Amino acid sequence: MSSSVSDPWTFAVAFIEMSFNDTKLATGSSFFWEHNRRTFLVTNWHNVTGRDQQSRQPMSQTGGIPNNITFSGYRPLSKPGADGLSELAIERVRVNLYGDSDGQSPVWLEHPTYGDAVDIAALDVTDKVAGLFVRHANEVESDAVIASHASQDAFIVGYPLGLIAKAPIPVWKRATIATEPAYEPDDMPKIYVDTATRKGMSGSVVVARHIVVMRSYTKKDGSESEPMLYSTVNTVLGIYSGRLGASNIEAQLGIVWKRHLIEETVRGAPMRL
Repeated sequence: MSSSVSDPWTFAVAFIEMSFNDTKLATGSSFFWEHNRRTFLVTNWHNVTGRDQQSRQPMSQTGGIPNNITFSGYRPLSKPGADGLSELAIERVRVNLYGDSDGQSPVWLEHPTYGDAVDIAALDVTDKVAGLFVRHANEVESDAVIASHASQDAFIVGYPLGLIAKAPIPVWKRATIATEPAYEPDDMPKIYVDTATRKGMSGSVVVARHIVVMRSYTKKDGSESEPMLYSTVNTVLGIYSGRLGASNIEAQLGIVWKRHLIEETVRGAPMRL
């Protein structure tokens, strides 16, 4: 790559393609998450199943259901230079979605309580990312514990319309938190954001932007940071999974499943011996 890529969030998200054998059915977004020193690729349930979460009908016009997913990664081709940057190559990594040829044994994780009622799926790709330059969203985010609020800026970081073909880096799509994060629409752990989104963004990590002025903040370990005059703090709000209404002229409210659901999903992974 001739251009400089240094934002750690770039290495924490991945473009994905869903396919049946070698026939591509759809594209989407995903991100990496760390738990117990393992790397998980997190995306939407509807991406890995190829089915609409509500109707359960196939989403591809072909009627096909994916049996594999391919994600993008960055492989270093050189040691870091004086500027700390390395030459990188894009690498595509294929992962089977089922443990058998009949498509009856899915290998992805779903939420241990809600199951497919929440639009989240996680794949253990620890062995697949060897040699790649990967960052994890829960590692890249700030260690600040700060509550989000309605009207706050957020960003959906992913690949609208499969734009990786034009630039192999994610797009930061601005959004506004549209509902009180503590409230749960339909009695489900989700948040609505106000934004104009497009196909391909499903499975994107959603980052809340906090501005800290003349204060300290509480860290994840319970300690307090040093007082600061001004700082921008990014935390994971959740995972984007689509918008309300099929028309572009409707309310343009996006659905974000809350961050704690991601943690609870990957915690359900069986222990490795």
